[in-house]
Amino acid sequence: MKISSLFRTYAFLFSLSVILFSCEKDPDTIVPEPDLSLVEDEFKVNTAMEDLDNLTLNAMEASGLGFRLESAFNGGLCSTAKLTHDIPTKKITVDFGTGCTSNGVTRKGKVIFTYTGSVLIPGSSVVTTFEAYEVNGLKIEGTRTITNTGINIQNFEITLAVKVQNGKITWTDGKTSSFNTDQVRKVSLTPTGYAASITGTGNGTSKGGTTYTAAITEPLIVTQSCVESGIWIPNKGKINFNYQSIVVTVDYGFGDCDKKLEITYPGGVKEVVLD
Repeated sequence: MKISSLFRTYAFLFSLSVILFSCEKDPDTIVPEPDLSLVEDEFKVNTAMEDLDNLTLNAMEASGLGFRLESAFNGGLCSTAKLTHDIPTKKITVDFGTGCTSNGVTRKGKVIFTYTGSVLIPGSSVVTTFEAYEVNGLKIEGTRTITNTGINIQNFEITLAVKVQNGKITWTDGKTSSFNTDQVRKVSLTPTGYAASITGTGNGTSKGGTTYTAAITEPLIVTQSCVESGIWIPNKGKINFNYQSIVVTVDYGFGDCDKKLEITYPGGVKEVVLD
């Protein structure tokens, strides 16, 4: 009886150890890739916003209110875009009509800039609004405000506070997404045009209905030469997206003017080349 009881005890302990061992995490277990559609959609939204930033600087310069850029107003845009400057009301309107394409980007509708003074003057601001404006089929709505918060004359670097409020994107399938951003952009001139170093945060709701927050963890670098060659994403820097209880990091690289980036998520890494 004692031997039988002892055997049953050992058998129970052995079975328990098997169960506990099987519940331990296998280091080789592959974690499923989370839904990255939100992050991939954000690439397209950010592309539209960087295009808008380039358009703003070009429009202000063409009106004698900004940097002296290497390209003329239409250098990075389509030749049929029309700029109207109403000096008494301090309003600049860029009209793309029913649609025109340059550098692989198709724009239509109007972008309206209402300014207080030259973007080079500390304290001045530019408020951007839209009328039926689309970039590559994405309809953009909301208000974007740029405020000059300081200038470094020695390095000819301007610090701009950039806010997007009530931002809304209507996608080609009719779905919508919303976003707000609060950024600081340090813009300087280089031998090849302007360069912008961007920090800040954002939040929104994807077209799939997922809410998220975003934070730039390493400054995003955007250059005029890359933008006007058709590369509409940062060429350096990192941003974290937080949603559905996970953090996804997007790494834009080390400064190369390309469309390659790396997405790191819990359990894996994915390399992406944007269209």
